[in-house]
Amino acid sequence: MRGWGNVSVMRRFVLGLTLLALAAGCAPVLQGGERSLPPAEAAPGVLVISDAAGVPLLSAYLPLAAPPGSVVYEQSYTGKLSFSRFTSPQDFDAVRRYLLAALEDAGWRVLESATWEKPPSLFQTTVRVEKDGEQKVVVLRFENGQYSVEVREG
Repeated sequence: MRGWGNVSVMRRFVLGLTLLALAAGCAPVLQGGERSLPPAEAAPGVLVISDAAGVPLLSAYLPLAAPPGSVVYEQSYTGKLSFSRFTSPQDFDAVRRYLLAALEDAGWRVLESATWEKPPSLFQTTVRVEKDGEQKVVVLRFENGQYSVEVREG
């Protein structure tokens, strides 16, 4: 077929297929439409902080619930700062979108966000957020099949 060598045409074709799959319910959808993903949970024997519904929190201060389908393996806190390590069946972009939406839902305003990638096994997004005059930096990292979320001073 003529024109298939054009990168722009290929991108539109792939985007169209992706949108079709999302519309058909073939891919997980975030925020109010999670498709058959179980609630997040803590790994056996791991003590984590959870919300009132029992969902593990990646940060109790923000508060930031773990994405649906995830399993939290490690968690540490130092006051308002925290670190959590988890797995998720969702890809990095879906977890990143979930994180940004959850921060905004909790009343945090995103001041800046930067993502860098070193496929296939290293992705990171750093987000600076503000609420009531307080700033925090949230780092989402995917490395070798595991995610981590770190909340640092802003």
